[in-house]
Amino acid sequence: MGKLWGALLKAFSLISASLAGAYVARLYPEQSPAAVGALITIHGAALFSLATLFQRQEKKRAAKVRWDRTYWKWAVILAVPALIQGQLNQEAQARVGVGTVMTITTLGAVGLATWRLVFPERGPCRRRHTVWFLVGLAGVVMLTGPFSDGVEPWGLVAAGVVSAFGVSDTIASAKLTELGDLTRVIELMRWASVFLVAIPVLIWTDGRWMTGQVLSTVLVTSVLIVAANKLGIHAFRLARSDGVISTVACLTPVVACLAGLLVGTGQAPGVYGWLGAGLVVSASAATLWILHVRSGHAGPPVVKDGVWKHRRFGADRNSDAWIAGPGSGIGLPSSFKAADWGVWKHHLA
Repeated sequence: MGKLWGALLKAFSLISASLAGAYVARLYPEQSPAAVGALITIHGAALFSLATLFQRQEKKRAAKVRWDRTYWKWAVILAVPALIQGQLNQEAQARVGVGTVMTITTLGAVGLATWRLVFPERGPCRRRHTVWFLVGLAGVVMLTGPFSDGVEPWGLVAAGVVSAFGVSDTIASAKLTELGDLTRVIELMRWASVFLVAIPVLIWTDGRWMTGQVLSTVLVTSVLIVAANKLGIHAFRLARSDGVISTVACLTPVVACLAGLLVGTGQAPGVYGWLGAGLVVSASAATLWILHVRSGHAGPPVVKDGVWKHRRFGADRNSDAWIAGPGSGIGLPSSFKAADWGVWKHHLA
């Protein structure tokens, strides 16, 4: 059930992030996106560190992590793109529109989820699962209406780079969670963005953002973003799969659309948009279910020919009841429990 709970937390993380994006949109176009983004970066770093300070389990987990070469490698892969990802995203939206950017960036998540379906870590290639990529692609296109706002080449390139950064972010976050702790890396990444990007941007811009409306909106937005980050971290710990996380991330256009309607900054997507939303949700649900089933949550499979009457091995790799049937030859379990055979303990390869 860990993957399903991780998927649920990731969904709540998307909702929180989408509400933040819809809420801060009230400041545009009167305010500069660069200045607002810098303010959110500063507020978010402070709030994230404050929230982590009062979480003892987070601190204990971080203290046990060894920062070896592998850990540093994935930390750099996660942190370096984050320094320019926000600026590229704003540039892409200004040149080709939100719909096109959202379409291209979501396709990265769809592609990663499909890759984990078609080429699993264990087992044969399953090309038939490519159909879910096509269903998700059709849904995203219908929902967000790509290329309706322009096809400026540099904007498309920027959106493609943002999409690639999103894929590397998901893979690196999963690897860091597997190696130990993701929280400290995100915290360091946030403060690096503050000193290297946010503060210089605020110094170079005018002081029009020094108003109560801007600061209050940025504060609420930052709280929602930090909540999304915390939920996302716990989602990675439970799911332990970048395929599951990227599958839920495919729902971003649907969640963003609903968040815009809730906050009052979006428009109803229309008949084709709702149909596309249904396709995206269907493809994501099917992909998540396949990944969940493939993860072996139900235990080792039972041989269908009746040779093994029960699952061959339990959690401790001991067989509780194995029966050799016709055509099975001579079968031996890999180990026996000492309690089953008196004082003897057998280890048979």
